[in-house]
Amino acid sequence: MALPSAGNPISFKQINTEIGNSAEATLDLETAAETFGDTKPHGMNELLGQSSARLQLAIKYLVQQEQGESDRDTGWISTASSISSTKGELVLCAEAAAVAEDARSNGLEFLVDTENTDFNSDGTVSNGDTLFNSNSGATLSSRRPDSGLINQETFLCETTQNNIFQVNSSGVLSNVRSRTPDVPTKPTLVADSGTQITVTIPTTNTAVTREFDIHRSIGGGSFARVGTVVPSDSGSIDDTSISTTFVDSSGISAGNSVVYKVFAQNAFATSSASTTSDSVTTPTGTSWGSFTNYSMTLGSGTSQTLESSEKSLTLTNGSGNTTISIVQPSNTNPPPDLEIKVGNSSGNYNLISSYTETPSAIAAASTYFFKTKLSQAGSKNNASEDCDIVFTNNGVQKTITLTVEIGGLGGP
Repeated sequence: MALPSAGNPISFKQINTEIGNSAEATLDLETAAETFGDTKPHGMNELLGQSSARLQLAIKYLVQQEQGESDRDTGWISTASSISSTKGELVLCAEAAAVAEDARSNGLEFLVDTENTDFNSDGTVSNGDTLFNSNSGATLSSRRPDSGLINQETFLCETTQNNIFQVNSSGVLSNVRSRTPDVPTKPTLVADSGTQITVTIPTTNTAVTREFDIHRSIGGGSFARVGTVVPSDSGSIDDTSISTTFVDSSGISAGNSVVYKVFAQNAFATSSASTTSDSVTTPTGTSWGSFTNYSMTLGSGTSQTLESSEKSLTLTNGSGNTTISIVQPSNTNPPPDLEIKVGNSSGNYNLISSYTETPSAIAAASTYFFKTKLSQAGSKNNASEDCDIVFTNNGVQKTITLTVEIGGLGGP
């Protein structure tokens, strides 16, 4: 309660009570005035209408339990350092939870204690405030490095307005932030296949986020949780722009229109929902286009080689890599040798650039352009048999049959 305003009576008892002293304490006008931010010269009229406006805080901090020695007060740290092998402990700080045994590679145990006699320098907890051990502001809090705390990078948790903050040896607060995780950034979606979607939660502050809670709506229906995922990085004050992915492959069908929203949570609180993602529609299924089988005819001489004209094969709703296998003829002696090269546009054989019998896997494309080369090392006449070229994507196969004829000149 503020002191009486100008023109009203004021007593030493009222002043003492306002600055946190006992009612009968000897009053020091200078200390009283400076408590309210006034400067010299000091007088009773300066105090009229003033208020200490200090906020009493309940502060959580760690106690490091020593063996055979006194326990030591400590705080949570933000980055790995000489006292910790882990990256950061700010999720634990926000949760007011103890560090697990051996987490700092020192084999010590920790517990959480509470200090209820500290006061902030004003009514809200913010950067630049000073932490005092009483309402009068005469003495700094011992919950700071070089005093009661042993760490220089100490973060504390206060449960009055529910913030975490860093405090320096002068009792000044910095890096003040809420214990509640930040709202995740609007997720982005990629339909990997008819039954799988990759959800990306981009550029989100995850300093105090333990996990993301993923909710999905299909076809405009109600949202339902589909899983949780731990951020790709969290626990440190510099985790301000972290991207995390979640692969959803349960309960999705080809042709579904799907949207997602995401919550960030820890043991203390859950954030509001992110902005709902834009919708994505899963592909209706992988399929290959039509293709007319063809033949290649070699002459009857030895060491014959023939290259086909360019062929093309379309792929719809491909997923992942495409594999190509060649089943060679076997009933001719010596058998002809069939090879293939592949491109993603006409004349551009950049996917499999050189002729080969054992093609490597290649990325899904809307159209594959290819040529085949047929060679016959020995002499063989009047032989004919089929050779299969099998394209496979997302488990769906397309078999192209090439009829190999030997004996008599011919063309592709």
